[in-house]
Amino acid sequence: MNRDSRAGRPAALLAPAALTWALALALSVPAPSLLSAAVGADSWEPVRRLMAESRKERRAAAKEIVELGDPARSLVPGMVDALFFTPRNQRRELLETLRELTGEDLESYRDWVELLGSREDLAPADGYLEWKVSLFERIDERYDAILYPGAPARIRLEEVVWGGVRIAGIPAVVDPRMVPASEAEWMLPDERVFGVELGGEARAYPVRILSWHEMLNDTVGGQPVALSYCTLCGSGILYSTATPGGEPYSLGTSGLLYRSNKLMFDSQTLTLWSNLTGEPVVGRLAGTRAALEMLPMTLTPWKEWVGRHPETTVIDLEWARKTYAAYGFAYRPGAADQARQGVSFPVWQRSDALDDDAEIYALRLGAAAKAWSLEPLLELGLLHDELGGVPLVLVAEESGAVRAYESGGRRFRRAGAGLVDGDGGEWRITEAGLVAEAEGETSVEVAALPRVPGHVAFWFGWFGFYPETEVWDG
Repeated sequence: MNRDSRAGRPAALLAPAALTWALALALSVPAPSLLSAAVGADSWEPVRRLMAESRKERRAAAKEIVELGDPARSLVPGMVDALFFTPRNQRRELLETLRELTGEDLESYRDWVELLGSREDLAPADGYLEWKVSLFERIDERYDAILYPGAPARIRLEEVVWGGVRIAGIPAVVDPRMVPASEAEWMLPDERVFGVELGGEARAYPVRILSWHEMLNDTVGGQPVALSYCTLCGSGILYSTATPGGEPYSLGTSGLLYRSNKLMFDSQTLTLWSNLTGEPVVGRLAGTRAALEMLPMTLTPWKEWVGRHPETTVIDLEWARKTYAAYGFAYRPGAADQARQGVSFPVWQRSDALDDDAEIYALRLGAAAKAWSLEPLLELGLLHDELGGVPLVLVAEESGAVRAYESGGRRFRRAGAGLVDGDGGEWRITEAGLVAEAEGETSVEVAALPRVPGHVAFWFGWFGFYPETEVWDG
């Protein structure tokens, strides 16, 4: 099948590839995606020759690029891409050309990536997508079915980078076998799970399993869902995968990143989706209004989840071991984190409002975004706040669980396992909302206050997407 035919229709479901944990550094650069008219698509050939084995050819290509003058700056993003794929002993001409064009004396690939983010004048030339795909195809030839010519994009293509694995190289968990909590002797009381309750059905997905797979497709309470866990930025988010056509999206790991955040792909259209926003960002659905609805989910210790939901089920550990035996995953708490220890990715924009790896509780309502520092929030236990003009109440447990609800302007205090409002009305804390136990003067009008879906994340990952975010630090 040629490239044009792939661009015209979705490819078939992509088969998983072998997992590799030899993660390479990836780009994370927010330069504008406006394309320079001064350098055309054919001008990427000198950059390709900068990667040649022959030093003579590399030197000739470097001279040709430098002689272009200022227009050659639009080749810099592609040259940084090339740096990643060029052996260290063949980088001299590439580095010298980068220094000549930018006026920066940098050596490491990581430094060049971060420079791109701060230099808005270094926008890529026309034909950049084709150039990038030609490099990615060295990793997995199937990338040209995702990043095809003319693919609509909501994000800057120069920031789409490789994260260290091939397409579906990390296998998603699909329709896992679940067992009752009473049969899950392997679960430790303090280990964290992603807790979900939909349509009267409660399920727990252990972090020890999702840390390896990073993606899960399941049906809970009759609703198709996907749990996307970006271990790099610490964000586990639950999305509805229902579609107007009836067949739900089946999401997997693309092996690509954007601002240190994983890009998912759906096997139906091969569109890339953002883990953090739930939006289609590159491909066939990126030009539409399609979006994944975020659903409530709670990151909490197993004992806390079972205490609230004794009827819950949990992934059968033995089923996971047998189903994914070929990958050699060690399903022990913390094992995946140990395997990734030391892996980091360049991030160009940072904020010292909080430590990079500080855990936050993050919410987004419309265009408004806010981050609550998790540690002081857990110590406080209950916080009244607002976001985008919507009054909120955040309920935090010592165990680490956080749930946010619309407050309707009410003021609450903790009372045992529930809340009490200013009129003495008692409210029960549920996964879907706050439910009035008894009618008071004000609780007659609203019998339930809806939950606002949020999630835990690392500060640097959240700030990379939402630099205008509000911050609460106690």
